[in-house]
Amino acid sequence: MQKWLAPHIYYIRDAMSALNSGLIFNSLWVFYIDQLHLSLTQLSLISIVITLTVVLAEIPTGIVADVFSRRLSVIIGGAFVGLCYTLIGLFPLFGILLLAAFIEAVGDSFVSGALQAWITDEVGVDRVGPIFLRSTQIGTIAHWVGIGLSIVLAALFGLRLPILIGGLSWFGVTAFLIIAMPERGFVRPAQTKPGASLQAHLREAVNTFAAGARLLRANRVLQLLFAVQVLLMVFFDSFYRLSRTHFVRSMSLPMITVPLLGTLKDNVWFGGFEAAQGMLVLIGAEGVRRKIDLNKQQLLLRVLLAFYGVVFVGVVVFAITGQFVVAVIAWLLANVLHQLAEPIISTWINQNIPADVRATVLSISSQANMLGVTGVNPIISGVGDRFGLRSGLLLTGVLLLPVLGLLGSRTKRNSKSKVQN
Repeated sequence: MQKWLAPHIYYIRDAMSALNSGLIFNSLWVFYIDQLHLSLTQLSLISIVITLTVVLAEIPTGIVADVFSRRLSVIIGGAFVGLCYTLIGLFPLFGILLLAAFIEAVGDSFVSGALQAWITDEVGVDRVGPIFLRSTQIGTIAHWVGIGLSIVLAALFGLRLPILIGGLSWFGVTAFLIIAMPERGFVRPAQTKPGASLQAHLREAVNTFAAGARLLRANRVLQLLFAVQVLLMVFFDSFYRLSRTHFVRSMSLPMITVPLLGTLKDNVWFGGFEAAQGMLVLIGAEGVRRKIDLNKQQLLLRVLLAFYGVVFVGVVVFAITGQFVVAVIAWLLANVLHQLAEPIISTWINQNIPADVRATVLSISSQANMLGVTGVNPIISGVGDRFGLRSGLLLTGVLLLPVLGLLGSRTKRNSKSKVQN
């Protein structure tokens, strides 16, 4: 079978990932809270297993992508993710949830960095920015489809079925990639050409990691971006868990009854929230694609500073308001602008990393993100369990203040450099 064009494969893979995400996560959170009755501390423990595993797995999996094959790394990762959610759907016990978290983390580590590095290799760094944004739009539509399927399946058969189907779907995605995914842009290091010894492979792996680490030490822009990413990763992981728990336990979500389906599960509200979020992201991504030159880094800084300033306000309002409608609007503001900012940050990072160490550097970044989550999120969860969800939510908002400070200082520095030149 002739290999498909790389952007088409990237769009299909991201669309299926988004569809599976809608299927799984629209039901998963309600399943954890309403049926398994997990506490914030237990949810945090699942997160810790994921983050510790990523810390151990990110660098070796990133080196696999840089030394052997980006394509292979993406395919392996998808299979592991499928296994994770298939296990949760079949055996919803807390011990199995922890095992599944470990498996998911390994899978995510294989994909992390490798997928972006693969498409950047295939199309070139100058063309990859619009592809990231277009993929966000396509993925948003696919996510809606997954949410709709999740709501219907949960109403008819319970919350476990959409999780199980989402896991099995990942195996289908993996089979498709094995058949159709090309890899023409990746250049294998000379020391690891077919026939090279195991010692040569290991030597090149160590050299690749060392080169990536040297680049990070020498590049202040990357250091800034990775510091911002760590804070944002910790913020979003905490806000995701606490905001959904807040909706279920504090907001008293209204009951909805539909003919033939009966009384719907609470996941219908999350489906509605995410559908609204997706529509706004779809519109916003098109505006970003048309109005913002992704090759102008000073402009990207200003956009990110404005976006996260509004995200901070949204988080604070969400934490303190007792009005359901106001809470939904604040939640949408925070999530939509954060999601729109992600492809901008991805573009900026990829523009500043040489191709031969791109996946390794991105994996080092992901490892730092996971360390941040491991260190901070248990504290936030403990605050939420001890002093209430509103206190935990306000604490997540505090994490955005250093982000705003770092982006603001870099914006001023770049402006001064322009004036002096």
